[in-house]
Amino acid sequence: MIVDYILGGGVTLFLLAYLTYALVHPERF
Repeated sequence: MIVDYILGGGVTLFLLAYLTYALVHPERF
């Protein structure tokens, strides 16, 4: 299903963005 592909991609992008933010701002974690 294309919807599953979109949801999977969205979750992956969200996790990558969160990890990048955590690396850029390590003092918050």
